[in-house]
Amino acid sequence: MTIQQLLPLGLAFIMLAVGIGLRVDDFKQIALRPRALLVGLSNQIVLLPLIGLALALLYTGPKEFAFGIMILAACPGGITSNLLSVLAGGNGALSVSMTAVTSLVSIITVPLILGLSQMILLEGNSEIYMPVNQVMAGIFLITGLPISIGMLLNAKYPSFCQKAQPKVRALATVIFALIVAGAFIANKDNIAQHFLDIGLFMVLLNIVTMSLGFYSARTCSSPPADSITISLECGLQNVALAIFIAINVMGDAKLMVPAIIYALTMNISAAALIWFIRRTFSTTPTTSTCK
Repeated sequence: MTIQQLLPLGLAFIMLAVGIGLRVDDFKQIALRPRALLVGLSNQIVLLPLIGLALALLYTGPKEFAFGIMILAACPGGITSNLLSVLAGGNGALSVSMTAVTSLVSIITVPLILGLSQMILLEGNSEIYMPVNQVMAGIFLITGLPISIGMLLNAKYPSFCQKAQPKVRALATVIFALIVAGAFIANKDNIAQHFLDIGLFMVLLNIVTMSLGFYSARTCSSPPADSITISLECGLQNVALAIFIAINVMGDAKLMVPAIIYALTMNISAAALIWFIRRTFSTTPTTSTCK
């Protein structure tokens, strides 16, 4: 089987892994911590695409790569953001809430962002076809549905899911790494040819979004734990979803080049930012003062 055939199954399993760690009660965080969550969602759903669009407009290379930047910027945070948030001393509950909400609303936000991006970046150019209905259906099948199934399993078999969650999440992380590695190998010529020019834009996207996420949370007096979480959720995108949209929905391998390069650079820049935050601020999780 090719990566194009395996990718939907792998991505669905990754989102299932997110779902089995969620309960309906977890979404009470939305009511209990509305401002911190809204700051995070505003960064992820609004500011991130706007920053991506600014970089895409500045990019002078192939149109496919410029649009690929927007595919990446439109995708919500992935499973790795939850893990790294905890390791960095962030707020795990807030991270899970952000991932769950953005993953579910991505059924609407991703097609909307990509549709607007197509109008702005391509200016009527039909070389890159963006099937809105297929994007919505694809995202529902490989994000919304698996998360819902995972939550249903957790509701019916909570003890089993709690025991299985560490292994399932570990396997999901391995699958994510294999997806990125497979996509990298399949498209290594394009990556090698354009790594320097598009790579700089990917590093900028990561650093700017993570920094804005952190400091915007601090402006509403969020404790460092919440600020770290929002920063990581904004900077660690669902690269697997971006790859899926590029090759399975839109059928153009060039569109996934920015996402692959981002996957190779985001962990390095994220580690550097985490190191800076942990050295500068206390990272003991506390209750947010944002109400």
